[in-house]
Amino acid sequence: MTGDSPATILDALAQAAAEGDARGITLLGQREGDRKIGYAELAALARGAGAGLVAAGAKPGDRILVVLPTGEEFLAAFFGAMLAGAIPCPVSPPQGFGSKDTFLRRVGQLAGAVEARAVVTQEDLAEMVAAGIPQGVEILLPSRLASAQDELPAVPADPEATAFLQFTSGTTEVPRGAQLSHRALAANVRQIGEATGIGPESVIVSWLPLYHDMGLIGGVLTALLRGADLVLWSPFGFLRRPRSWLEAIDRFHGTHSPAPTFAFRYTAEKISEEDLEGLDLSSWQVAFVGAEAIHADALAAFHRRLAPCGFAETALLPCYGLAESCLAVTFSPCGRRFSTRAVSRRDLAERGVAEAPRDAADKLVLVSSGRPLPGTAVRVVGEDGADLPDLRLGGILVQGPALFSGYYGLAETGVEGGWLRTGDLGFLDEGDLYVTGRKKDLIIVRGENHHPAEVEWVASGVEGVRAGRVAAFGVVDPGEGTETLCLLAEVDRRSSADPDELSTAIRRRVYEETGLPVAHVELVPPGTLPVTTSGKMQRSRAREIFVERAAAHLPGDTA
Repeated sequence: MTGDSPATILDALAQAAAEGDARGITLLGQREGDRKIGYAELAALARGAGAGLVAAGAKPGDRILVVLPTGEEFLAAFFGAMLAGAIPCPVSPPQGFGSKDTFLRRVGQLAGAVEARAVVTQEDLAEMVAAGIPQGVEILLPSRLASAQDELPAVPADPEATAFLQFTSGTTEVPRGAQLSHRALAANVRQIGEATGIGPESVIVSWLPLYHDMGLIGGVLTALLRGADLVLWSPFGFLRRPRSWLEAIDRFHGTHSPAPTFAFRYTAEKISEEDLEGLDLSSWQVAFVGAEAIHADALAAFHRRLAPCGFAETALLPCYGLAESCLAVTFSPCGRRFSTRAVSRRDLAERGVAEAPRDAADKLVLVSSGRPLPGTAVRVVGEDGADLPDLRLGGILVQGPALFSGYYGLAETGVEGGWLRTGDLGFLDEGDLYVTGRKKDLIIVRGENHHPAEVEWVASGVEGVRAGRVAAFGVVDPGEGTETLCLLAEVDRRSSADPDELSTAIRRRVYEETGLPVAHVELVPPGTLPVTTSGKMQRSRAREIFVERAAAHLPGDTA
């Protein structure tokens, strides 16, 4: 299949189905046990779901929200919508939003924003979903779609047509529906596959959710379009038992597996010596690292922990991407150790330059996200739009064959002259891209720009703090005339630490590691902090929660 690249996802599905069920998707941990769905069977399931959608009144171009967990029903509905000519819009089930109220608000916003025709969801969620979506949006159950008897009429796909809507991460605002064309998706998957050697002999292993681009495009679509096998299971299975990730690599001889940075630290911390016994990870060729800030210490700890099982450090592949470019923009070189650069915290904050650290306390180690994939270009520009020289911090611009077609229902795209303004900050170093964070998330303390991700990472490492559940942001102190650094931190359920002692430990660790004084720490129960469906912190909303909870303790007006 890889020699004759399909022009659309539906072409890829047809080509894979024609080769039979030798390759396909293995679903782990299903109610009936592990379930292997060959590509021919997947195509049949999709045709059935597509016929059900047509019978329910779906028309070409209709937006269909798919609110289903990882499993056969999601795959059938997703591909079935495409076969019917409709546009699937994957949305996280309630667990991905942190609370029922947040889910109801967000699913209603998303359904309204894309003018959804219907929502496909499971029976036990139907009542909840119905309470959140606008009137007139129909609820469709997978069982109803599968029971349709009509033959699905052929709806040929135009490579330039929208294949599906990928909702952006929405860390600072309501997510927008990025329109991803068949052509752009095929181009990005081809880039990914060629850069990392994914083909018919490959086995991709993923627990990433299918409502997020790294799981859906990097897992399902890459396997389908490159003719590889895919092993898939729920992210909750990984979180409950991180050894399940390593077991799947061993059991299925996985060659490629993606995950966000937190997963590498989480695994290194949670895996015991006993857990490593009998594991063979020598088949693991590429461990994609992305979706959030990449930390050298997390990668080093992961490699140290798993090296006895045959995991090679050269398998770690830091990368950078975003929904507006389908998935991937830059990759570190495959088969070589990733690059790092030690820079001065102070110079980066004060002058926006990546120069050598002045001393150990001033040292910040950054991980390169690699170089643009073939056909893609990256620029770093200043406020005036002019290109900046190497080692100068600026806005990241991207150009390439995988750029989206715009946000559904919105005129603004952020694309000017073929270049997408990503909203991310970083610098170039002899072609390597170093990403430092989001421009909107910067904390400005006494005129210096500080990136919250580093502070959050350090605070998350304090014992008693729930891993990955810290939000850092600035709150204006009128008396000082500047922002003060404030934190919201979730307490680990298993922690018995005294709150005052834990707050002090967080302040001490952050100051020791970053040199930044924390003005206020608010400890909150697990599940309090707002995160996107991909696990990224919604810092603007976290700041609102902090101000609501702690306004009485802050000096002056905190608005």
